[in-house]
Amino acid sequence: MPFVKGDILLPSTLVAKKDWLKGLHHPAVVWDEIFDGSTDFTGIMLTHTPPTKRFTNVLMAANHFQNGYKVVFSKTHFVNQRFIKFYDWGPFELVGKLTIEGIAFIDAHLSQNSPSIEFLEYRNSMIA
Repeated sequence: MPFVKGDILLPSTLVAKKDWLKGLHHPAVVWDEIFDGSTDFTGIMLTHTPPTKRFTNVLMAANHFQNGYKVVFSKTHFVNQRFIKFYDWGPFELVGKLTIEGIAFIDAHLSQNSPSIEFLEYRNSMIA
């Protein structure tokens, strides 16, 4: 099943937080125009963690999420960083969708100066 920009994914089998290098622990928003499920993709991490001194997590709003899915607004922030998500962390399932307003909001607030990074690079910067 192809996924498109704004789709919110989780793997069919969640990983524990302690195993977050082996898969997705937080929901990921597909940030490529299309993701076919068989390649790595660019994603945006969703979290409930407010901004930290290292990362500017941005608070979203209820109108940024479509209703009727498992993942909807719940004091949700996006991590202001594009990530390379690995296809072999899947298979993935659709657990939510951003609205047009949600995609536009992230586009407007997402740091354009930072390239997509692998999750290991992000994790290492968190513990450095």
